[in-house]
Amino acid sequence: MIKLMLVEDEPQALNRYRNYINSYDGDFEIAIEATNYDQAIKKFKTQEVDAIFTDIVIPGGSGLAFIEEIKSLGFKGVVVIVSGYDNFNYAQKAIKLGASDYLLKPIFKSDYFSMLDKIMKQVDGREIIHNKYYSEKLPQHVRKAMKYVERNYEREIILTDAAKVACVSSTYLSSSFSKLLNITFVDFVKYYRVEVACTLLENVDLTLEEIAEKVGFCDNSYLNRCFKKIKGISPGKFRTDLPKKNDYEKK
Repeated sequence: MIKLMLVEDEPQALNRYRNYINSYDGDFEIAIEATNYDQAIKKFKTQEVDAIFTDIVIPGGSGLAFIEEIKSLGFKGVVVIVSGYDNFNYAQKAIKLGASDYLLKPIFKSDYFSMLDKIMKQVDGREIIHNKYYSEKLPQHVRKAMKYVERNYEREIILTDAAKVACVSSTYLSSSFSKLLNITFVDFVKYYRVEVACTLLENVDLTLEEIAEKVGFCDNSYLNRCFKKIKGISPGKFRTDLPKKNDYEKK
């Protein structure tokens, strides 16, 4: 079940979004609803969600300030900004703050459904990464380090920091990854970032430079090198091949 949070102060709009979500053929649940900034922050701290729809203008604050706050609290899920302002600067700032996408009012059912499709793919993509390596049978220090990567992949990740979180030495953590997962800690971080980049390439209209920044690579060149090594093709080629993949799936 994918848990959603809706931040919207207009009752009619909120009701319309509820109807869209309830009529969508997917595994979504509205876990939190909020109508102002303070309420949104308070409720956000009480329950985990996978994706958030927030209006850019909310009583007591703004959607941009809300994004900034939840990102500082460690939120790594999908954020969609909803706005009645056809202003590219708003969208650009929202993306820089960590929003995944931008919807312009009036929002029709087809628009909302397309966004829910994207959210499903992004959340499912991260679950695939998690499920490939994560197991309750793994030692706690390895699981803690993996969680650290999942929560901090956008930032610089250093083995010593992960080891501190896992309460073991850097040498022991590095050895554990190699022996138990057959992958070095450094390569695990790269792999995780590349897989997240894949979901963004498939579902979000961002430049390669913006994607590199969002997944924690220092620049597009480094993303390109790591992507080619892991996937066998460049991120640009991966993206241009997507329509062909979709056409094939339809046949």
